[in-house]
Amino acid sequence: MFTNNSTINSHNKLGLLLLIAEDLVEVSSIKNDLEKEGYTILVAPNVEKGIDLFNTNEIDVCCISANMSDSSTLSFLDKMKQTAQIRFIPIIVLNFNNEFSSIKTEFIRHGAADMIHPKKGNHLLLAIVSNFLSHRNFIKHLQSIDPLTGALNYASFEKKALDLIDNFNNEGTTFSISIIEVHHIQQMNKDFGFSYTNEILCTFSELMHTNIQSKESFYRLHGGTFALLHPTTKEKEALEKLDKLNKTFVSNTYYKDGQSFHIQIVSGVAEWNSSYNHIQQLVVNGKQALSVAKQSTEPTCISYNNMNLESIMPIVRVIIVDDNKLSRTMLEKQFLSWKSPRFHIEVSVYDNGYEFIHSDWYHPTDYHILLLDVVMPKMDGLEVLNHIRDEYPNDRIIISMLTSRNSNQDILHALKRGADDYLVKPFHPQEVLARIQRLASRLFV
Repeated sequence: MFTNNSTINSHNKLGLLLLIAEDLVEVSSIKNDLEKEGYTILVAPNVEKGIDLFNTNEIDVCCISANMSDSSTLSFLDKMKQTAQIRFIPIIVLNFNNEFSSIKTEFIRHGAADMIHPKKGNHLLLAIVSNFLSHRNFIKHLQSIDPLTGALNYASFEKKALDLIDNFNNEGTTFSISIIEVHHIQQMNKDFGFSYTNEILCTFSELMHTNIQSKESFYRLHGGTFALLHPTTKEKEALEKLDKLNKTFVSNTYYKDGQSFHIQIVSGVAEWNSSYNHIQQLVVNGKQALSVAKQSTEPTCISYNNMNLESIMPIVRVIIVDDNKLSRTMLEKQFLSWKSPRFHIEVSVYDNGYEFIHSDWYHPTDYHILLLDVVMPKMDGLEVLNHIRDEYPNDRIIISMLTSRNSNQDILHALKRGADDYLVKPFHPQEVLARIQRLASRLFV
């Protein structure tokens, strides 16, 4: 959500890669080379964190070290093989020791797509990733049905949207879109686990197919986000439709581990008009309305054109905590240049962790991006990280650590404790902004 259109389009042509490795020295050059090509990288320092990131993000390619201590790489492959097959996600094993003869066959038997020995420049890995992504995109394009939920997929969505746009241009027939998410889906992940949450998404999809009209079409965009296209329907009518659907869903009770719950939805509704030239503009408006709906504690449907955008646009709070005045000033200036018609940016700076955590920094309905220097007086970045992950919910807070080149153990600890990224000094402020924008677009729904 938090990128401009050019970033979204460019990013979608590449992909999101997950690197799972304990030795950050080994993986750092791979991360840097892939980022230079334009990929967005998530790093997991252990298998447990890797499985979490694999399940909660739309990963395009996964790379895992052949030697993991908390759980074997073969165990990871066994656990993720079916999910990877369903989602067409290739898993590449990285063997930094270059011991191929006795183990490559075993990894591939357990579901790895390939195993390679990364070398300087990582040209082989870059080529393999590019080929896998091309193959994956082609397969996904051929498949019209989302294999998990049974909803139509994004390729089908784009095709149908083009037909509706043609009808609008030729006959003036309007249409609307609803961007829908199951309410509190992240909390369900925590309470019941990913497998059961997938069952909930499948049940939700079945309910949608039962309750929508024959002219309407239902799509899974990504993760727990869906779209409903309403042909020959104005925004007001679509909003009424979603309100009725919510009431229908609430009447059904589901049970898990002795707990009962209801499927409820939050949604944003938007209508096509003649000023648009691409369906992505309508999707962005629907997501904008959805982001406002998600700020409510109750299941809510919001209409885009009835919003007072200036007063209800979400706020992204960028917080820089660094005792180096020059770094603070450069980063503050760069993030103040980040503008968007879809959200407000507020930037604040602190010169130590103690002052920061004792300030009034957290706002439950806003999004937060924290850049924490590792080494600071009074309270260092790792202590601040531990405090935040223990005391605050994770879904609206992205944390990136600012570190020197010789602090790999600090980075390892930070990733294990819930840091989303790390930036190695010295860095260019423009690159920091670009990376944070890409990361935010993936982790803020």
